[in-house]
Amino acid sequence: MEIVPSKQNISELFASTSFHIDFYQREYQWTATDVQQLLDDIFYTFDQAYPENTSLDPNLKNVSSKYPWYYLNTYITNKTDGQLFIVDGQQRLTTITLILISLYRLCEDYGLTGLRDWIQTKIVGIGVGGAKQFWIAHEKRHIVMEALMNNSESAAESISGITGKHMIENFQTIDQYLKSKISSKHRLETFIYYFLCMVVIVNLDVPDTDVPMVFEVINDRGKKLQPYEILKGKLLGEIDKSEVDGFADIWESSLLDLEESDKEDVDTFFRTYFRAKFADNRKLAQNFDGPYHRTIFDERTTGSLFLESDAMSVKEFLRGPFRYYSKLYIKLRDLSQNESATIPEYYFISQLNRMDGHLMLAMAACEVDDPEEDAKIVAVGRGFDRAYVALQLNRAYDSNQFQELLYSLNPSLRGSKAEQIEGIIDDAVINEIKARRNSESTSLIQYSQFKQVGYGDYNPTFLRYFLTRIEKYVANGMGWSMQDSLYNYVRGIGKSNAYHIEHILARNDESKSLFTSDGVFDETRFENERNRFGALLLLKGQDNQSSKAEPYKDKLRTYTGSAPYLAQSLVANFYKSNSAMKTFEEESGLKLAPIDDFSLEALEARSELIYSIVQKIWL
Repeated sequence: MEIVPSKQNISELFASTSFHIDFYQREYQWTATDVQQLLDDIFYTFDQAYPENTSLDPNLKNVSSKYPWYYLNTYITNKTDGQLFIVDGQQRLTTITLILISLYRLCEDYGLTGLRDWIQTKIVGIGVGGAKQFWIAHEKRHIVMEALMNNSESAAESISGITGKHMIENFQTIDQYLKSKISSKHRLETFIYYFLCMVVIVNLDVPDTDVPMVFEVINDRGKKLQPYEILKGKLLGEIDKSEVDGFADIWESSLLDLEESDKEDVDTFFRTYFRAKFADNRKLAQNFDGPYHRTIFDERTTGSLFLESDAMSVKEFLRGPFRYYSKLYIKLRDLSQNESATIPEYYFISQLNRMDGHLMLAMAACEVDDPEEDAKIVAVGRGFDRAYVALQLNRAYDSNQFQELLYSLNPSLRGSKAEQIEGIIDDAVINEIKARRNSESTSLIQYSQFKQVGYGDYNPTFLRYFLTRIEKYVANGMGWSMQDSLYNYVRGIGKSNAYHIEHILARNDESKSLFTSDGVFDETRFENERNRFGALLLLKGQDNQSSKAEPYKDKLRTYTGSAPYLAQSLVANFYKSNSAMKTFEEESGLKLAPIDDFSLEALEARSELIYSIVQKIWL
């Protein structure tokens, strides 16, 4: 079928036709930058002509003959069941309507009753049956449009929805812009004629059969839509238009929080969901890295999703998995961004260690409307954190191998009970340790291995994370608050926030004497022993610098006062009148004690203490 372009000015565009917002369209998401760019472009051509024509009466004839026209681009429509739907261009058409409303209100300020009434007919008219009808017709917008026209947008600010929020924000931008550019009655009248009669837009009307093709071509060649926005069109396109609005509501309400915070987070949700449910290894998961809105309809996944040309499956997907897992993802994301007293591991993993695989595992483990949802979330968080630390302490961690391990867990976690999850993860980690270390170990962490690792085996971030978790355990055990935020302990930068690794055994003659026999200094043993976890602490930047080469007794002065509790636990005064420590020791079964002389025996005892705390935290 031939597509014939139709040229219109704004007055002709909004005259008698109601434009319905097609489900292929994204929400109204233009930003203030987009709106201002449009206004700048329109006023650029207007301002070139206006200074030469200030003496002319503002009317259609004068403006038409003296002012250049401005091309506003193209919009695409599709007629279905007697209604005209916008396939592409609703961002521009909505913004034009907001400009008209602002001009309508300016006319009231300047007493231009006739022009105000003319503009009103370009915003709203009489529809079928005599009902009031906005030309940009969508019932969810009516309250906002009415409020803007009546100069009462504050009444509509509480209305939820991305479109309503952006309409109000952009109207305020437009209103401020026009008031700054229009300073006289003459200029306002002239601009109204210019905007309504000299701003031109071209319409292309396409048949139903060509809409999906046109929509994808527009996206490929024009301003890119996000994959989820194209997926929305594909899925809702399977549903009859007589019932599509209800499912569009499910889509919008489910993704509202994600879209408002970060549009890219919506695509992250879909990719995480598809990997969790349909990827059993890293190679399969990579199918969802790119344009997943195409991948899910190919032969590799249609056998699982059943969404291709199947309206019933699409409706079941939207009512069930989509609704549930989008809500679950938001819950998991919030746990990852804000430390929870009951499920802190998600914050540890995301913010302190910058990983996100736990979100996929939690979604793999949970079923739709899962009654064990909270218990499974806890189990995945604990299992993931333990897996990461155990692999590190066994020197069996590799970031690429860890990703492979996570994807291999997906099929085992699907359909599992909450009580099984940690065991499933632990077993996989033990097998990974066996393979990586060529050992027959049947436990996650053994002291024989733990005593061999330390400072030289890890990057600074893991060392700070590991020691911070020890510090947190001691602080919580005493019922005391941490002296700084977890984030600063692990990720802080600069002189005021950064923590560094402190070697209790400094490189000085006192420490070296512990490793000297018959006048021969054992450099290798010295390095191995001073780098063990039992000989390491966290200190804030300047404290660490000042204590570097001090004898141990002088270091003890640095370890007092505001130093982290693990450092203070080496100092005798820390235990005086410290009932919280006594209670902690009684309840935990641990024995912390001051160390006046950091001998090799003291180092071994301190290492065994740290290992015991490791068992309390992670095993």
